[in-house]
Amino acid sequence: MPKLFLLKPDFLDSNLDENAKFYCPSCAQVLGILTYYPELKEELDIKFIDFKRPRKEIVDLVGEQNQGCPNLIFSKDEAAVLEDTSYLVEHGDYFFQNNVSLIAEFLAEEYDVGVPH
Repeated sequence: MPKLFLLKPDFLDSNLDENAKFYCPSCAQVLGILTYYPELKEELDIKFIDFKRPRKEIVDLVGEQNQGCPNLIFSKDEAAVLEDTSYLVEHGDYFFQNNVSLIAEFLAEEYDVGVPH
């Protein structure tokens, strides 16, 4: 099952403000898509992870340079059944995408849900 990594809300970032709680707007956008189309939750292994880097679970799959979130990751076996992998980036034994717009377009095309307007 493809993995979708999202950052947990209310994370701290001492580089910006050590007292403020933050959320990732891109992760929130993808979470909104999952709310609109709950059937996607049955198609994806959704994992909420900590903001702090390195994000080991992602790094182990697609490398340190690709640990941004949101991040949709497919094994090559899972990707073999996809109609279109042009939205995805290949890395070792996996395909991934961590651009929110491309993730939204991919989900719309592959899982027949609405597209952003």
